[in-house]
Amino acid sequence: MEGTSFHNGSKKRSGLKLALWTWFSAGIDGLILVSMSCFFLVLSSFMMKASPQSMLSLFFKDQSFIFSMGILFVLSLWTYLIFMRAFIGASVGEWTCDLRLGEPLQRFQFSYVFKVIVRTTLILMTGVLVLPLISLILSRDLAGEISGLKIYSLE
Repeated sequence: MEGTSFHNGSKKRSGLKLALWTWFSAGIDGLILVSMSCFFLVLSSFMMKASPQSMLSLFFKDQSFIFSMGILFVLSLWTYLIFMRAFIGASVGEWTCDLRLGEPLQRFQFSYVFKVIVRTTLILMTGVLVLPLISLILSRDLAGEISGLKIYSLE
């Protein structure tokens, strides 16, 4: 089974290259959540017997509704990332880019789920861009250093 083990950690991708692949995987995860949001918008419009256009016009009219939907989107992202990383091993974006959180033995420790929660919360609380951008500039995984759960490349 080629490409399914850690190959002794990140050798080919490190520093800036690993940080860029991490951004690419985050983009894939973001697209997945946007597509799920669109799917649920269409599904809810069918259930309410309203057009998706009228649902979207309602969305853009009320500022508090926009804020509420933004919070709901961030909470959905947080839940998606924690569930996928803790129980399946990687998000779809990380899996596509051959990235994993933590070393193989860390995933079997009781503290792994808590480290995933800390890392994910830290990145989302810094605005999704701030901490990853600083990590990109410094070519270091700052979220990994703080949470104790670094990102590794399978390649």
